Amino acid sequence: MAEPTRSPAPTASPTPEASSRRLLNATAVMASGTLISRVLGFLRAGLLVIVLGSANPQVETFTLATLVPNSLYMLFAGGALNTVLVPQIVRHTRNDADAGEAFINRIMTAFTLVLLGVTAVAMLLTPQVMSLWTAGVWRTPAMAGHWQQLVLMALLTMPQLFFFGAFFLIGQVLNARDRFGPMMWAPILNNVVGIGVLGLYLAIWGTSGDRSAPFSDQQVLVLGIGSTIGILVQTLALIPSMRATGLTFRPRFDLKGQGLGETFHLAKWMLGYVLLTTLVQVVVSRLASGATVEQAGVPGAGLTAYNTAYLVWILPHSLLTVSLATAMLPSASRLAAAHDLPGVAAETMRTMRLALTFLVPAAVAFLVLGLPFARLAFGHGANADTWAFIGWTLMAFALGLVPFTVQYVHLRGFYALEDTRTPFFVQVGIALVNVALAVGLVALVQDPATVAPRLAIAYAVAYLVGALLTHRLLARRLPTLSGAPLVRLLTQLFLSVLPGALLAAGIAWWTREASFGVTLGAFLGALALAGATFFGMARLLHIPEAGQLLAVLRRRGDSLPTELAEAEEAVTIEGAAERDAVVLAYPDPSSTPADPDFDPRDAQGDILESRYRLEEPLNRRGSTVTWRALDLKLGRPVLIHILDPHDPRALDVLDQARRAAPAIDNRFLRVWDAVLDESGGAGSFVVCEYAPGRSLELLLHDGPLSDLEAAWLVRELAAGLAGMHAQGLHHRVLNPDTIVVTTSGNPKIVGFLVEHALHPDAADSDPERADVQALGEVLYASLTARWPGPSRYGLPAATTDRHGRPLPPDQASTRVSVEVSDIAERILSSAPRGRGTPLTTAADIAEALSALLGGADAAHLLELRLEGPVELVRIPAGTPQGLPGASGRGPLGRPEGRAAEPAPVDGSPAARPHAPGAQPPASGAQPPASGGQPPAGRPGASPPFLPPPPVERPRAPPV
Repeated sequence: MAEPTRSPAPTASPTPEASSRRLLNATAVMASGTLISRVLGFLRAGLLVIVLGSANPQVETFTLATLVPNSLYMLFAGGALNTVLVPQIVRHTRNDADAGEAFINRIMTAFTLVLLGVTAVAMLLTPQVMSLWTAGVWRTPAMAGHWQQLVLMALLTMPQLFFFGAFFLIGQVLNARDRFGPMMWAPILNNVVGIGVLGLYLAIWGTSGDRSAPFSDQQVLVLGIGSTIGILVQTLALIPSMRATGLTFRPRFDLKGQGLGETFHLAKWMLGYVLLTTLVQVVVSRLASGATVEQAGVPGAGLTAYNTAYLVWILPHSLLTVSLATAMLPSASRLAAAHDLPGVAAETMRTMRLALTFLVPAAVAFLVLGLPFARLAFGHGANADTWAFIGWTLMAFALGLVPFTVQYVHLRGFYALEDTRTPFFVQVGIALVNVALAVGLVALVQDPATVAPRLAIAYAVAYLVGALLTHRLLARRLPTLSGAPLVRLLTQLFLSVLPGALLAAGIAWWTREASFGVTLGAFLGALALAGATFFGMARLLHIPEAGQLLAVLRRRGDSLPTELAEAEEAVTIEGAAERDAVVLAYPDPSSTPADPDFDPRDAQGDILESRYRLEEPLNRRGSTVTWRALDLKLGRPVLIHILDPHDPRALDVLDQARRAAPAIDNRFLRVWDAVLDESGGAGSFVVCEYAPGRSLELLLHDGPLSDLEAAWLVRELAAGLAGMHAQGLHHRVLNPDTIVVTTSGNPKIVGFLVEHALHPDAADSDPERADVQALGEVLYASLTARWPGPSRYGLPAATTDRHGRPLPPDQASTRVSVEVSDIAERILSSAPRGRGTPLTTAADIAEALSALLGGADAAHLLELRLEGPVELVRIPAGTPQGLPGASGRGPLGRPEGRAAEPAPVDGSPAARPHAPGAQPPASGAQPPASGGQPPAGRPGASPPFLPPPPVERPRAPPV
């Protein structure tokens, strides 16, 4: 009889100490939508200046008419709603019996009323509002026609205030419920509509005509109404996503005494922030808007040039930093609510390191390639003669990209602490510097062609001051937030990017007057050269984030078929189950006996966190049970490792899982979630990537790997660990049982940080040396199918010399080449034979093996070793608390009718959970004589990097 499906009550949400860590996973979803949206936004901006130009009264009319709603859009996106609402919604979702639904309805009602009121007032006072945002020259008799059309178009675009506010209100409700994607994807629709409107304008009126004359009424209607329709469509696109969360908005006007006072108390500081920033933008707008009309017939770098350059400049920030910070805020808020200030500091610094590694090269690229980029992107149509205005402004903005990012991420730390007062006063300082410099720099020289660049310089310097001030203030609240690592990272990044920047600047100067085709080729060549130089320097300076980025780029093309294959294997749960992986199964720590009352059978079919449906138990070690589950939100199979509800190590294990989040390289089984159970029910759990395959331990039971396979596998492992070592993170328990070879032939490291948290005495006191030693042992075992020490992992002990030391691999087996054997010895021995130098870091090992391998790849060879039916992982016979009752299976999880295997002796090789398709090895069993490989020649021969012939291996019985 099927057990009923049970879903935890809404109140059983995770506590702040170790709640969901979805930063990188959510960032990938959001960055994808943001990338497409920003690319389309860039196309729309380019089409705008091509159709209308960038330095004339007509384009300034359109820019000014859309400036007020767009400015408020940026303010809301920057934090006016999410910084106030997300922490409040998270708290009410966790504590309220209705999962915060009533509170959300009240808060949405209150903010909707405010939005309606503000929009109505703005529409009634449109002429007065536009007077604030424009230079006085716009209201002179000579500009009467332009002013009349500007007011008309602004009246048509003013309703965007309400739609932008509604968009961010709904979006932050979704964000608080960990639904990050819709808010980042919906603006795509707005950009599509905007491109369509400009395309319609181009088809009707073209790019010719007198740009100094006012718009016609028809042109105003097309541009004004079309712009507003785009925002409306963007807002409506979020409604289905909100309904999908189970939340239906029902206006509630019982606002008094319902806990909204604290929310609006926080919002008053955000309101001050909005007003202050708006005042700054009014000053900047008035200064810039006069540049295009100050001198009749003379083009000027005004508001359109400023905004277009800003749109390009903000792209890398919006693509990565906003996504990282948005995903960081719920996690940081939970940590702050739990008074885990070191956790908040760690979240803040991790977000900043990831962002700056991408943004420092982007800032330098804007600085040295701003002019050729502006020519290529905007030097067409009506803007053919004024594209340089945008280029110079972009170069000026580039100076502020890094300070802006640092200040932006630091502010999110304050918002997580629910401190909106401090950011307000920080913004006061930034505003004063910005206004003072803007007024002073514009008044300094009466040159309309440089107004926008001078305003951009003022902006950059203001945020440099703000970044320094914000860090100092946040470090007082978070004592572990040190500035030294940030300064060190920025110095390394600057040194890494400087040589390439000088080369790119030289190419840009040399081709400054060349044809369009030559400029395009030089621009692409400069980018490629600068990028290659940056990654090379970053490797020399050991910048881990740059190494990870390079690995992703390098593997993207080669691994695409692999990723597609892995995705295809996991299309359905049933299909994946037939080729199940060796999963993260924790050894039984003797210090933590299993709770006899803990029966994981009761959890089968449950839905954890309203997201993960437990499908089938895979194995159990001690008090930790591993399940195959389905992620209902993303429709993918996952592995869930559930701890005993009373396990005292739960907080430490989940904290290590959170720290393992940066291990996003494809060579790791990635951690996707970590949730603490505070109800004492099912138990805390860690959600990991699902990877069909077999453990290296079981592969070696069939015999040694070829030199090519062994060298390539260990090279991949070493390259993955090198990036983590640079961040001070170590596996400590790496061995053949914590290495999985997927069905596509790629190795994955299992249990990063978490494995050691479950048995901390298993590693050497020097964690980096423990990992390096483990890589050498894995290489030795892969080459010989023997363990360099006492028998372990079902492998016999290696043959030793007269001093009791394991023989070098090429002496232990004539099939192993001297070259590969020497590398193994250089890892394992402090005094390797010959003149070889010891390999003491994972990076050294990866480099040595890469030099030996060249461009060789062994994934296809390892894939061949996993061909054939693969049995689903089952509970080992003799486990104290078995998992009976699985549908169609016997009391030990085996198919009905199969005899039970004898209970293994604890600690023996057979006591380990077995991978699919492998029979339990007998203790001390010898490896096959052939090892499944052809003879490789005597020692000293060239590495036999040739595919081994097919080997007939015993097939596992079908499930």
